[in-house]
Order: sequence, then C-alpha cells, then structure tokens
Amino acid sequence: MSLFSRRPGVDSVQPGCVFRKIGTYGADWVVERLIDYPDIPRHARLIDQGSGRTMTVAVSMLLDPEAFAEIPRRG
Repeated sequence: MSLFSRRPGVDSVQPGCVFRKIGTYGADWVVERLIDYPDIPRHARLIDQGSGRTMTVAVSMLLDPEAFAEIPRRG
C-alpha cells in the first residue's frame, strides 16, 4: 500500500500536454513521459519548448495554479 494517494486531475496529465511555468521566465514545457515510482507520487519528465532543457516534477506540482498553467491543445 502506498503512503500517497492520487489527487484529482493527476490522471488527466498525459504525454504531449503543455504547461506554462508561472513566474519570471514563463517557459512552456511539454510532458515527455510520466514516471510511476512505487513509494512517491507520479512524476512527469518535461522538455522546455524553447531551449530543450529538461526537468522532472511531481504531477501534483503541474496541477498547482501557482506553479504552472496548462496550455490548451489546438485542434
């Protein structure tokens, strides 16, 4: 049994989703893949669309409106 439970909305984050980092730099990040660890919350590997930089963050952080805003997909 995990010590952490899934928060609402966590399953809505999928590869290809785009999030804008809130703050000074405001970069747009694409979810490259999701990572499930056995003993911590789900994480996402992100790629900055502008520079190609990468980072890994908890999916719950992507859903925090003070940290990231989801950019709707076109189409």
